[in-house]
Amino acid sequence: MTNKRVKGISFVAFSAFLLLFASCSTVTESAKSGYYTVKYGLKGPYYLDHNKYKEGIQAFQEELKANPENAEANYYMGRLQLADNRPKEAQPYLEKAARLSPEDADYHFWAGMAYGANGKKDLEFKSYQRALELEPTHVEALTYRGHVYLERSEYQKALNDYKRVLELDSDNPSALYNRALVLNRLKRSAEERQAWLEYLSMYSGGPMASQATIHLNEMGDFKYRNYLIGSRTITLESVRFEPASPEIQKSSCESLDILGNIMKNNQKVSVHVVTYQKKNAKLAEARAKSVKSYLLARFPEIDSSRLILSWFGVSEQIKTGKKTFKADESVNFITAVQEKRSALKK
Repeated sequence: MTNKRVKGISFVAFSAFLLLFASCSTVTESAKSGYYTVKYGLKGPYYLDHNKYKEGIQAFQEELKANPENAEANYYMGRLQLADNRPKEAQPYLEKAARLSPEDADYHFWAGMAYGANGKKDLEFKSYQRALELEPTHVEALTYRGHVYLERSEYQKALNDYKRVLELDSDNPSALYNRALVLNRLKRSAEERQAWLEYLSMYSGGPMASQATIHLNEMGDFKYRNYLIGSRTITLESVRFEPASPEIQKSSCESLDILGNIMKNNQKVSVHVVTYQKKNAKLAEARAKSVKSYLLARFPEIDSSRLILSWFGVSEQIKTGKKTFKADESVNFITAVQEKRSALKK
């Protein structure tokens, strides 16, 4: 989300404006309005960007005592209340901002956000619609109108909005994820698969990536997989090798580096490296050793005993939901249970 910006005015120009026209009462009033635009346009984003919500709320309470009908002061008070997880308190301020400045798309969008947070879905939708009437390329309004359509099961309309968002902002994470989700609902499998891959190529960390990977795996695609390493579930692009070779492809180094950094930073974590290669256990063994060699060379802080190798000359059986798939060649990472490691040492 972008904070509302001060448009078309600088401090130098504004100061000159005041000095030149101070004697004219009408212009003085305009200058005063411009002064508040600059003032609030600096204060509001400062409190929002620095997560100083309560401090900002207190400051704008004072501002609103002096200027209760100022649209921008009401807008920032509403934004700060929303950021502080106080949607009921935020709504009247954002409503008032939109009423005082009805041609401002941002004000209508954020009023919609407050309505949505308070469960007023019809008013939320109308606010996004109004914002888009004023500014058809308003990315946030398009995105959240798409969310409303998705909630209503109006999948094609939601897809249209997400596609338009991506035309304007190609790496928008919410539109990328929800586009794939809508394609899932529409049962357009080929497009869905590509959409999940596109999302994961840009955002491979966090719970949304984990969920995207589950969707992808359920389609029988294992380019990305989720692994429980220690107490964390991480999403990694699957480790690949050169054909019929134990040489790790360069594109897989990033995944191994993520795993190595976790093991480096948490010395208590040990990992089983389990490789599979259908009808070729010797190649599977060589690949397991190649992964271990890479990690130890790249991260000398990792003790060799913390990387436990296993290899099999069969396909890996991968269960996702009610389905089971076979991967003829793969690498799996499994956190070693501490008690089992102690028993193995004996």
